[in-house]
Amino acid sequence: MVIQWEKLAKITGRSKATLSFMATILFDLTEIGEDGLDVDVALKLLFKIGSFERSQKVEILELSQKLESKKDELLQYAVSLEIVKAERSQLKDHIKSVERQSAANAIRAETAETRLHEVTQSFAYLIERKSQADKIVNLGERNKPPPLLLVNQIVPGA
Repeated sequence: MVIQWEKLAKITGRSKATLSFMATILFDLTEIGEDGLDVDVALKLLFKIGSFERSQKVEILELSQKLESKKDELLQYAVSLEIVKAERSQLKDHIKSVERQSAANAIRAETAETRLHEVTQSFAYLIERKSQADKIVNLGERNKPPPLLLVNQIVPGA
C-alpha cells in the first residue's frame, strides 16, 4: 500500500521534494516512487519528522521558553547594573567624605605644628631668660631681658 505525496505533504506541511529527500537520506532508499511512499516507510518518516502542526507547536513552545529565559537574564543584568550604580555612587560619596576628612586633618596637623613651634620657641626663650636672670642676679638690675611676646597666641579650646 502506498501513501501519496500530496497526503504526506498535507500531514507534515513539507513539500514533496523535502519529503523525498528526507526519506532517501534517513532510510537509505535507492528508489522513491513517483506516486508516494510505502506505508511502513511513510510511518517511519512521520515518526522521524513529525507533523508540521505538532513540530510548529513544539518550536513555538521552545522559542517562548528561550525568550522568557532571555528576558529573565536581561532583567538580572538590569538589576545587577542598578546595584553596581548605587554602590558606585555610595563609594564616590565615601571618597568625598574621606577627602574632606583628610583636608581637615592636614589643616589640624599644620595648626598643631605651628603651635608646637611656638611652644618650643617659648621654652627656649624661658630657658634663655632663666639663664640670663641668674646672670642678672649676679650683675644687678641694669640688664633686664625684654618681656615674652607670642606671635600666635594659644587659645584654650581652639
